[in-house]
Amino acid sequence: MIRLDDPLWSTFIGGYRTPYDASTRLQELENGSGDLEEIWEELWDELHHQGDVDIASYAVVPQLAQICVSRDLLDWNAFALVATIEECRVFGENPKLPEWLESDYHLAIKTMAEFGARRFAEDWSKDLTQSFLAVAAFAKGATKTARMLATFSDDELDEVYEKFFQ
Repeated sequence: MIRLDDPLWSTFIGGYRTPYDASTRLQELENGSGDLEEIWEELWDELHHQGDVDIASYAVVPQLAQICVSRDLLDWNAFALVATIEECRVFGENPKLPEWLESDYHLAIKTMAEFGARRFAEDWSKDLTQSFLAVAAFAKGATKTARMLATFSDDELDEVYEKFFQ
């Protein structure tokens, strides 16, 4: 996994297909400094844009997994962002995952799923539940199920449910 102080971060491309260095925001998240809402807003905005993700997005995934586990940070944003990046990687027209990142990236998705599973008995919001389930489905290779969980809103899931089960 690339260290947060590595100068390579400044060379990575984000969701807007422009350079984006996520390391500063990740360091704030790791240290518990900075405004969480602002951190998540920036990461969402810069790493994903209308289905576009890139190397910066992929490089963030192992960092998020490590930060969540080490800080015991159970936040729907982390699960949803990881699921969204993976959905865009698998189903979108985005750059390939670089070889140097493959192992850490795939391990991070499994780590996020295991982390969430250990905390599953807790009282969660619907958003956290759905985003955790999306990550867990990706970790187990159920990509179509994961895609539905990662991309469908509650209203869209209601429509599907009504169409097929009522």
